Amino acid sequence: MRTSRITRLGLGGVLAGVLALTACAPTGSGGGTGSSGAGDGDAPEVSTELGDEPVELVLYDGAGLKTIDDALIAAFQDKFPNVTITTRFDPDNVQAQNAPRVLSSEDPPDLARINSLGSTAHNGLLTNLDPWAEAYGWTDLPSGQLAMYTVDEDGVRGTGSQFSLASGFVTTGLYVNTDLMAQLGIDAPPTTVAEWEEQLATAKAAGVTGIMAGNATGGGLTTLQFLLNGRVGADAINQWVYNAPDATIATPEGDEAVATLDEWIRAGYFNDDANGTDAAGALARFASGDGLFFASGNWDASGIAGQMDDVTFAAPPALTEGQFLAMSDPVSNFGIPAKAKAENKNAAAAFLNFLLSDEARQILVDNGFAPSGEGAAPTTEPGSLNEAVQASFVALVEADGQVQFIQNATPGITQTQNQEIQNLFGGKSSPTDVLPAIQKAYEEELGR
Repeated sequence: MRTSRITRLGLGGVLAGVLALTACAPTGSGGGTGSSGAGDGDAPEVSTELGDEPVELVLYDGAGLKTIDDALIAAFQDKFPNVTITTRFDPDNVQAQNAPRVLSSEDPPDLARINSLGSTAHNGLLTNLDPWAEAYGWTDLPSGQLAMYTVDEDGVRGTGSQFSLASGFVTTGLYVNTDLMAQLGIDAPPTTVAEWEEQLATAKAAGVTGIMAGNATGGGLTTLQFLLNGRVGADAINQWVYNAPDATIATPEGDEAVATLDEWIRAGYFNDDANGTDAAGALARFASGDGLFFASGNWDASGIAGQMDDVTFAAPPALTEGQFLAMSDPVSNFGIPAKAKAENKNAAAAFLNFLLSDEARQILVDNGFAPSGEGAAPTTEPGSLNEAVQASFVALVEADGQVQFIQNATPGITQTQNQEIQNLFGGKSSPTDVLPAIQKAYEEELGR
């Protein structure tokens, strides 16, 4: 594990960087990408030393991550007892929409989960973390992780200055009821979409729900993106989520993925009340034995493991043999709001750096997530569901198959996506309607 460097960057160095980068910021962006966001004249003296004076921070996140945030905060406060962190949570299905308002308020938090990093940084709502990245050595993180934290002067992610750092990573796949699988005569989870479809047909013939989905909260999108990943490809989807110029998700290949999902809906491979079932309800029903598959991510691992024994986790089935793609994003991609108190930013940055520590990495894994940064793999219980999740994540990273979630393309895109996927499940739209509607909302929100 990297050892943090005790480095001080003088105020002059910070301002020099700010001035140089601000010159590249787009007109009317409010400072925008590249600005320190610290406000005129109040850029903090960057330091990795926190001293012993009391510091009070506020952290803002989605409510579903309260357990893990609380554990990280407790461990951090043990290490830095003069720092107290209180929390503010919004429900997970509205946190992404509320975040811009929270960050631009007159009372912003000191740390906040950032869902749409490109637009948020481009709009000048975040502190440029480059000085702390140099001080702590974050510049040496794996390039694939740094790409998730950086934004260029045009608001496109993947390169440029650093504006965030992840608490850990999620990975996605299929939870599989192994007891039902054995009853159906299925030897192993599917590795290809063709095998998946065969197993869904087998389950349907036996009166077993193939995929348990909570589509009242957009749960059908997980299966849709598994299919999109194979048809459209990781690069095209990541560029779309990163808001690259001219990026589009409305392609013939994308329509093929939606058509496959529509066929599965019409074939009865999902629970027939998917639109009336939310995420929590779907998880509870799967954990009680209703459903062969549950398409989700490792955020549900601890909840499922606590309720059922006959379950495993498998990578999303690939369109072709050897393809390994799965949505894998930061658990909480934390940034420091530009309007946060300048005197608190060193402590907020110290919390970000703590997320790369062995202790924090073990906390992530203990809660079913994948660790941030690099270093020795945290331990898991042999034979556990968590061990299967971690093995899938390791293989995903080795295959360089991490794909961004389409829900994170813009702050407001989730609402359109949920509406479109619910219309599809409800038979109120055709497969060729879905992606053009999402693309239209995407372009309108980005002002294209």
